[in-house]
Amino acid sequence: MPKERAKRATLLDTAVGKARKQFWELSDHIAYPAIRSIVADYINSSIPDPANTEKYLWQIAALSDDIAETGPRRLVTLTCGGFETLRVDEIVHDDDTIELDLRINTNVPRDRTDEQLEVSNETVSAGRGPHRDERVWSWSIDLGALLEEDVDVDLGIDDDTFDDLAYGLNARLMRSGNSTGAASHNHDLASDLLAEAYRQLFETE
Repeated sequence: MPKERAKRATLLDTAVGKARKQFWELSDHIAYPAIRSIVADYINSSIPDPANTEKYLWQIAALSDDIAETGPRRLVTLTCGGFETLRVDEIVHDDDTIELDLRINTNVPRDRTDEQLEVSNETVSAGRGPHRDERVWSWSIDLGALLEEDVDVDLGIDDDTFDDLAYGLNARLMRSGNSTGAASHNHDLASDLLAEAYRQLFETE
């Protein structure tokens, strides 16, 4: 430890792990409070025993290792049983405005055909997912609209049904034992989201 304060190492010049640095970068994003609120609510409603199943049965990553020069930038990715069930993409338009796309996979109701899964309006689009191994209902939702009180986000189903479908897929995937992403799990991000999830539950009591 240097005797002079001016010679001390700071967070800007000390060595930190890649995952921690990715979380710090994400947490500095202007939309991070909104992202944290939405993802924490998702964790509360659709992941069983999240504090004791994180890392091994569900994982979350901050930012993508693959940085594309064009197209959306992946900010958050959540997987259950090795299968992606939620992600948040950032889309930067030519006028520098930012759009956040919340993408969620859920179970498919047994009584619905692929055609009946189609949803399309100003804030939501949905349909059968393109995945070979899982028949899922894939949703694309304007994350910003979820935070606006005067904007109607029409999923075509009620919120409880949506949460039941999301929970059903996540729980089934977690029971499968196929989780292989523990090494890429971002513990700092998970801890922050779980703290926010707890705060949300505490406020509703």
